Amino acid sequence: FQIHMNPSQSTLTLEGDDIDRVDKAMQHISYLNSRQFPTPGIRRLKITSVVKCFNEEACVSIPSVEGYVMVLQPEEPKISLSGINHFARSASEFESSEGVSLFPELRIISTITREVEPEGDGDEDPTVQESLVSEEIMHNLDTCEVTVLGEELNQEQESLEIDMTRLQQKGIEMSSSNLGMIITGVDTMASYEEVLHLIHYRNWHTASLFDRKFKLVCSELNGRYVSNEFKVEVNVIHTANPVEHANHIAAQPQFVHPVHHTFVDLSGHNLANPHPFSVVPSTATVVIVVCVSFLVFMIILGVFRIRAAHQRTMRDQDTGKENEMDWDDSALTITVNPME
Repeated sequence: FQIHMNPSQSTLTLEGDDIDRVDKAMQHISYLNSRQFPTPGIRRLKITSVVKCFNEEACVSIPSVEGYVMVLQPEEPKISLSGINHFARSASEFESSEGVSLFPELRIISTITREVEPEGDGDEDPTVQESLVSEEIMHNLDTCEVTVLGEELNQEQESLEIDMTRLQQKGIEMSSSNLGMIITGVDTMASYEEVLHLIHYRNWHTASLFDRKFKLVCSELNGRYVSNEFKVEVNVIHTANPVEHANHIAAQPQFVHPVHHTFVDLSGHNLANPHPFSVVPSTATVVIVVCVSFLVFMIILGVFRIRAAHQRTMRDQDTGKENEMDWDDSALTITVNPME
């Protein structure tokens, strides 16, 4: 009994002189698809039988039999990208040789949803329904694309960079343009996570830059299964330059005057004015001083008027008392007796 198979493994040949053994061998032939997500559809097959007599010539003709194997639709995986999607870094980090990592905590997971049949005989109880269960699975990816949102990359002042040595060690290829970066190669999701952690954004002219936005999408089987769009926004933190501030003050000497500074030690901290000059109070300070002065003037004026009114009242009371003490001599007559 002999079994032969062609190099492409598309034809299987059985040879033997025992019909029972050939029949049993045919019953053990099976179709195998090693892909994790096989393409659904019909797989056609054809069985051809040839009977040879002792003189090695075909003596009996057996018609061919055709059939097919139906491959059902597999559970489609849902690829999810998650991580930090909004953060800010100082301008010096963008201008450094390493740049800023775009996906420092990126996670890639894939899940499938299966229908779980209820325990027992569901036909007897019509109220029992099938439930859906989500399971995390591991599979490969073949493409991840980083796209710039908004204006294209200006190669003269910004770029997306990655460690090519680490990339080559994993056998993954990379191509970049003004629109972003594309990473290709069949590898595990964990390996793609490590590669995406290596992507950095650099900008060596951040004076006019405030934010940059990027989009990441990964897929498998040449785009058959695509992940969600993971968008990242990076903000630039600009800090004031103390040297330029000092030059600005020194350029206007008519508005400054020298003062003496003392150093006070509070709990181990020296509090001192780092600038050798102090600026004349601003317009707001002058307005506040004028308002306070006017308020003090009104208070003094009010006190003065209250005091004057009080004194006038006291004088009126004293005048009334003097009038009550005067004699009323209009009807008084004095008679002098000369005889006495």
